[in-house]
Amino acid sequence: MKRMVATLLLFTASLPLAAWEDKLLTGSYNIAGQTIVDPPATEAQNTHIYFSLSGASAQDLYNSMNVQAKPDACRRGGALTKSIGQMRCTRSATGRQFQCWFAIDIAKQRITGGVVC
Repeated sequence: MKRMVATLLLFTASLPLAAWEDKLLTGSYNIAGQTIVDPPATEAQNTHIYFSLSGASAQDLYNSMNVQAKPDACRRGGALTKSIGQMRCTRSATGRQFQCWFAIDIAKQRITGGVVC
């Protein structure tokens, strides 16, 4: 009986580790300054890393955002967007395409906006 309990505990403890799976990340990134469009010449560069996720990585992030989807004001046509803070993900009207945008302020290690509408 003790052996069965020990085996069950070991199995139960290993479940979260077994569920962990690395997945391929698709999208692109760019390193630039704080201002995305038309930055002033005096602005410091290489301060932010901008991410644009697509495919399964964007779909997983969109589905993980536990907020209400709203009509996307930029893309219209039935696209839906979820936003939490500065992180934004969009699902196409067909529900087949997903894209997410966010940036990281490298020095402050904070998420900032990664897309301009």
